[in-house]
Amino acid sequence: MRVHLLILLLLAGVIYLMSRHTVRGIRNNNPLNIRKGNDWQGESILNTDSEFEVFKHHKFGFRAGARILRNYQRLHGLNTLAEIINRFAPPVENDTKNYAQFVAKKVGVGVHESINLLDDERLADVLHAMSIMEVGRHYSRADAMQGVKLA
Repeated sequence: MRVHLLILLLLAGVIYLMSRHTVRGIRNNNPLNIRKGNDWQGESILNTDSEFEVFKHHKFGFRAGARILRNYQRLHGLNTLAEIINRFAPPVENDTKNYAQFVAKKVGVGVHESINLLDDERLADVLHAMSIMEVGRHYSRADAMQGVKLA
């Protein structure tokens, strides 16, 4: 019995140490590194991050991102990637210009070109590109589309 408990504690310690070296957005199932602020569908009960949302599954992180970006268009009239990224990742703590150019290049549009985020395909492209910028090449476009379909 003691051996089993010791093995379990050792395994838990290894998992904890490994998770501390994982990118925050991946560890939190939060591909866009969305800060705390709303009650989102799919939020994890075990929230271990005081600044950023933690989701049960990354599809809920992409869903939250989809809802945020669509609200930027519907409620705030932001229709270009330059405008959208400027609000999502403000220049105070980000290289917003580079971020917007990166996403525009991945999506295949101009940074100041109007885009329609009510188009699920286009939104999935944007979310996937943003996730690459935020956490690296961990998630697929299909992962982003899962979140769009839930939004």
